[in-house]
Amino acid sequence: MIGPGTGVAPFVGFLEHRQARGDQAPNWLFFGEQHRATDFYYSEELEQLQQQGILTRLDLAFSRDQRTKIYVQDRMREHGAQLWKWIDSGAHFYVCGDASRMAKDVDLALREIIAHHGDMDTDDADAYVKKLSADKRYVRDVY
Repeated sequence: MIGPGTGVAPFVGFLEHRQARGDQAPNWLFFGEQHRATDFYYSEELEQLQQQGILTRLDLAFSRDQRTKIYVQDRMREHGAQLWKWIDSGAHFYVCGDASRMAKDVDLALREIIAHHGDMDTDDADAYVKKLSADKRYVRDVY
């Protein structure tokens, strides 16, 4: 799940729903905003879900807390090999949030990760992403 900014809200509900149903599959969330101290929305809920084992991984990107800006797509690339393993093993990939920049940058990073770690050329990676979308394993709710 990629949910920077207020895009994280539906994922908190999604994780709580999975918890209530007793779902056991792992969950990985990438969250980003400008400043950890003021913009880490749902931090307590996410930490609790992580402690309870519902949220398996939480990768954070606070773009203005250091000199070099770090975004969720940067965190995706940092963990590209493992992200590819999850996707190749059947994981679903959900994106919620800003359509103007974030969604495009995340989509590009996803394609790069699939191409690199899946040992595909650009056309094959694009076809793979298209199939993920057709299979409803790559879903974007961007605004």
